[in-house]
Amino acid sequence: MNDIDPVLGVIRAGMVRPDADALVDAVLRAARTGELRVGARLPTIATLADELHLSMSTVSRAWASLVQMGVIETRRRGGSRVARPVEATAYRAPEGEMARFRYRLAAGYPDPDLQVDLRDVLRRVADGPAFRGYPGKDEIPAALHDALLARVGYQPESIMLDTEVIGALPRILQAVSHRGAPVGVSDPEFPLFTVILRQLGMTATPIPFADGAYDLDVMESVLAAGTRVLMLQTRVHNPTGLMVSAENVADIAGLLRRFGATAIEIDHHGHLVPERPVRLASLAPERVILLSSFAKEIHPDVRVSAITGPRSVLDRVSVWRAGGEWVSAINRAVLEACLTDDVVSSTLVPAARAEYAARRETFRAAFEAVGLTIESNAGLSLWVPVASEQEAMVQLAADSISVARGSAFGLGTKAAPHVHLSLGLVGSESGFLSERLRRAALLVPRDSAFY
Repeated sequence: MNDIDPVLGVIRAGMVRPDADALVDAVLRAARTGELRVGARLPTIATLADELHLSMSTVSRAWASLVQMGVIETRRRGGSRVARPVEATAYRAPEGEMARFRYRLAAGYPDPDLQVDLRDVLRRVADGPAFRGYPGKDEIPAALHDALLARVGYQPESIMLDTEVIGALPRILQAVSHRGAPVGVSDPEFPLFTVILRQLGMTATPIPFADGAYDLDVMESVLAAGTRVLMLQTRVHNPTGLMVSAENVADIAGLLRRFGATAIEIDHHGHLVPERPVRLASLAPERVILLSSFAKEIHPDVRVSAITGPRSVLDRVSVWRAGGEWVSAINRAVLEACLTDDVVSSTLVPAARAEYAARRETFRAAFEAVGLTIESNAGLSLWVPVASEQEAMVQLAADSISVARGSAFGLGTKAAPHVHLSLGLVGSESGFLSERLRRAALLVPRDSAFY
């Protein structure tokens, strides 16, 4: 028996139907459970077709999907092997590695001291009406419904709740697209979005984003070539920390209507970003699904996000959700209490927004003093220009500061070197950290230096 026979046995045992999707699922499941270990050599397409009684084209189609999802890798002369799983936070250092840094600025976390203190909120919720359990699991109370509509700023055809934006995103993508389809995303882009696309077997099609705008010429060509779904951040863009111009948003709405395309609009910041007069979902409500998170604005432990958009799409998502994926009435009550609290809306959130702006301005002023410009103007992300990513990362690590390498967010467009950090984790040390970042940003690549 050769080393291929056990692999064939695992794949054969996992096949529930003789088709490409079943083959994909069998390999994916075995790779996730460890039945097929990382690096395991896989049978050739011809062998699989013969042993599983499938056509070569069926196996080839399945193999292409698995390569696209990052489950297997194929080399010209080395055959196909199970690939090392891609971690969702691969653009950040592993947690064990992070422990050696005093300043952990890579993750996009908000400042806990600038968020709502949930203890008082929970006391008020505990004194409220009893929770109904299963009979009330799909309800959105009237006060919460009105608060959510005020938050999104338009009248959607349908609204539903989920526990988090990232968790809901795969179901939204499956409702509007399919395996093998291209999905337009920004370049640079939040890496987790492209990981999700790869896991779903979809292809990320880059659309350059710069100066607070998506490249409309590239977007138009992508749509003209057949892409029918875009995944956009139109309130504030991660990683650049730039608000998207109202004109750019309006032009995107026009392209969506012209090509009959759908956009998934993602908002992680809410009122931490200055109010804008326009939202993509408000301009093309029939073509946009808006996902709104409250984790940065209110608190990450309020596990509720809002999904608004066309009823046909949200009904499909609702049907596909497993029975246990409804939002707890406790969390709904906590969110309602926060969104309807005048102190939260008129004092706490504006104060947090002002503090993040002050931290941003400290960094911008420090860089302007040496002729460098940080363009970030909203939210928690700071997109810092550097002469060399490698030199900056090494110097900052020596200063016990972790940031994210800018190239980790890139999808192929040639771009100037940057590093990314979160203002939420800067705390009260903006002055010190901005000076350290500035010093690191000025370091040129070693092979470019004069000795």
